[in-house]
Amino acid sequence: MKLLHFARFITTATVLLLLLSKAPLQAQVTLSATGSGTAYDLIDANGFGNENPDCKHPSFGPHVTQAFDNTLGKYVFVFHSHATADDDRCTNEDRVRMEIKGGSGSPAEMQHTQGQTAYYRWKFKLDAGFIPSSRFTHIFQIKAIDGDDGAPLMTITPRAGNPQKIQIIHSSGEGSGSLGTVKEADLAPFKGNWVEAYVKYKSSDGSAGTFEITLTRISDGAVLLSYSNNSLDMWRDGASYNRPKWGVYRGKDAALRDEQVLFNDFCITESSASLCPSSVGGGNTGTTVNLNAQQDAYVRDGTNAGTAFGSTDAANLVTKVAPSGQANNNRETYLTFDISSITGTVTGATLKVNGHTESSSDANVGVGAYAVSNTSWTESTITWNNKPAGATSALATATVTDATARYYNWNITSYIQSEKAAGHTKVSFVLKNQQETSGRLLWNSKETGSNAPQLTITLAATARQGTTGITIPATAASGLNSFPNPFRDNNTISFTLEKPAHTNLSVYDINGKQVAVLVNGILTAGTHQTQFAASHLSAGVYTLKLTYDGKIITKKLLKE
Repeated sequence: MKLLHFARFITTATVLLLLLSKAPLQAQVTLSATGSGTAYDLIDANGFGNENPDCKHPSFGPHVTQAFDNTLGKYVFVFHSHATADDDRCTNEDRVRMEIKGGSGSPAEMQHTQGQTAYYRWKFKLDAGFIPSSRFTHIFQIKAIDGDDGAPLMTITPRAGNPQKIQIIHSSGEGSGSLGTVKEADLAPFKGNWVEAYVKYKSSDGSAGTFEITLTRISDGAVLLSYSNNSLDMWRDGASYNRPKWGVYRGKDAALRDEQVLFNDFCITESSASLCPSSVGGGNTGTTVNLNAQQDAYVRDGTNAGTAFGSTDAANLVTKVAPSGQANNNRETYLTFDISSITGTVTGATLKVNGHTESSSDANVGVGAYAVSNTSWTESTITWNNKPAGATSALATATVTDATARYYNWNITSYIQSEKAAGHTKVSFVLKNQQETSGRLLWNSKETGSNAPQLTITLAATARQGTTGITIPATAASGLNSFPNPFRDNNTISFTLEKPAHTNLSVYDINGKQVAVLVNGILTAGTHQTQFAASHLSAGVYTLKLTYDGKIITKKLLKE
């Protein structure tokens, strides 16, 4: 009997070993913004560490936040880097650092020991006015832990100059073997665009290491930079492992400004590139159209109420709510865009205006964008006296943080969708400050010559079987339904899945803010039903968004 039991044990063990050898364990670490909770908590919960300047600049709060991005159609991480107020973790005053990383507390998939191959994929976006340091600016690093771990092995580095560049830089550490800049490209095509980055490398010493990278613009699938080397030093003497770092790490210099760099959709694995698939290609990312303002001008009250500043001061746009005692100082800015060329399904719309505070004493000023139904006004004739009325409630509000000029965004997706549905060919807006300021808020006009006002509209891609990220308007055939609709406090949502899949069903308000998560998990194929309790929400239009199997299905809800 003992021999029989032993034989059975040996047989079972052999089968298990064979199964394990034929089906290796696969794992990946991912991190994407959700819009819920704090960014730091989300980053920590997914196994990433962070190095931030909060101790130096506590008044700002967390230096990573979350914001809804119309181009990607979801929440993303915003990495804040302040040129003078921040430093490097209260240890180095000559540089500023806001990075997330792999490290001692991270999953094993983020700790690459000698001989292991790692695969990374993520998205990033530099602001259209991004300024690199003349010293160094790293937005990605591969760093060694322990031993000769001084300089990073590899970096993605925007570089100051004329023209500005983006560089891939290699360093083998102490001794010989460093290649320096192995690839560079003009920085201009990267600015203001979402880029998907893919990296594969082998952590090996001497000539046994490998490295490849591809940077692809998401909007059109254009490869902006690529490089590969199958024989280079990717290991440091005495190191325990290599790990990734993402963020903004730059040397201070006089040319720098406060920056907001966007990141999202991090994926790390040591198993296979297929576990971190690309979301670029196949036309599934939709089309983004940038429209310039057709008319823009500001108006001023009091003794200037009859002046047409669109003629006398065409290069400037101004907003202000004057404090008591300042007469004739209120200002509002008007903009009109021609949307007649827009065809197809609008999935996102953002009003973008480049501006800043005039006075350093003014900070974090809210500015509302209001719909204006009258689109026939002209910049050469509009004055405070004849200005068209704006809506009573703002479509969206942006917060102007400081005196550094940058684009500020207002999510106006629902409004553009409704205007297109109504057959309107023009849209008009008025910008109004939400609080008093001692100085003005100054904005670029279309006559400024650069960083002019824009209306960015994203159109749904053509649906194709097998692609991902497709946005499909909800119909009865899609299986996404709401009853009743319109509704008052509660309604029932039903939907049908063609096959088992991880499913997310969420609700967003008119500003693109997530207000409810109804489903988030793996569901079986078939019809499902859930309740949307909305008594705490204000009346208005909401968007129901179902995401599963690479598809995005949306439906409008009206709460009375």
